[in-house]
Amino acid sequence: MVTKEELEARASVAFERAGVHLESGQIDWNHAEKFDSLREALHWAMTAEPPPGKDPYVLTASGRVLDPDMLEQIWASVQGP
Repeated sequence: MVTKEELEARASVAFERAGVHLESGQIDWNHAEKFDSLREALHWAMTAEPPPGKDPYVLTASGRVLDPDMLEQIWASVQGP
């Protein structure tokens, strides 16, 4: 799903209303929490208490947006057995 390089690159986390449409550019990355690595961003996104009615979205250094379903899959894969 993500490469080792992506996990070590910078990433941002934004909480947006549940069901936001990624293709319409509705996520405000200006107020996102910034992290030195995608691994740190994943940890924070998956363990932080989201505001009511909002879900975490992650913007990778390559410009890819990871939605909540993708985050859960990636988080599970980096946790190990």
